Amino acid sequence: MDSDDNFMIYRRFGFLYSRVLLQKQDELRAMEETLDEMDQRDSRESDKSRLALQSRVKDQKRTGTPGHQTRQELLRSTEEKLYDYGRLLLQAQQIVSMNRPAARDRTSIQNFMENGFEENGSRVRPLLQADSKFVYCKEDLVTLRPGRESAWLDSSVERLLGLLHCKLVRYIFCSKETRGKTDAKDIHYYTRERVDRLVTLIICSNIILLLVVPVYALYRLSNTIQVSGNTSNVSSIGVLLVASLVFSVVLFLFTKAKRHEILGASAAYCAVLVVFIGNVGNNLGYRGQL
Repeated sequence: MDSDDNFMIYRRFGFLYSRVLLQKQDELRAMEETLDEMDQRDSRESDKSRLALQSRVKDQKRTGTPGHQTRQELLRSTEEKLYDYGRLLLQAQQIVSMNRPAARDRTSIQNFMENGFEENGSRVRPLLQADSKFVYCKEDLVTLRPGRESAWLDSSVERLLGLLHCKLVRYIFCSKETRGKTDAKDIHYYTRERVDRLVTLIICSNIILLLVVPVYALYRLSNTIQVSGNTSNVSSIGVLLVASLVFSVVLFLFTKAKRHEILGASAAYCAVLVVFIGNVGNNLGYRGQL
């Protein structure tokens, strides 16, 4: 599982975290109620008891009755419980915010656990059946792999490389160290840096196409003399809408941009095309006057 970052998939034990957090939460609730009752009791009793609420020094000098905690003892035990609860709460938050494994990676681990690997002419399972059941806890699995901006595109490229796997693909996308990880014919590893280069090339190509193709189409429409003005404007608006829609889809699929980021980038992209249409229209009008 350590042979590739995609396969570092483990359980987060969300149920156990919930149970332990609820247990500690209820313990703190009981301590909170005890402290409140102690404060209310001291506020109703003698002036000496009320002074203990107003002064930490006087409260520390008080001695509790046998079998009962003083306020300072209760606060110290509460502090320890709060520290453990807060640490566990933050830890649970970090685990919950971890990335979920891709379905393809989880399936690869599941197949590896079920089918094992070939050794001396026979299939050997890496773990016993009881120890490998964790791969079926789909909703409880997390991956240690850090999230990337183009995770969907990365997985699609790796899936395509797996379908087209041959000596040429192996030579281009597998380094010597990567090829040495396994001798199995049904297990394929690809060098992360080389896959990232291909992904970057695809993204750059899409950016160039999304800029060049709509601009060229709008330029041709603006220079069409045979078509009436209204038809030309309608066609330009249609190209503008389609290009903006494709740009938004590319952002959604190829990156992990948030909704407001996609909205802002699409608006800026649309504004660039609108400015181009306006400039081309002004130039054509100026030439018509000449």
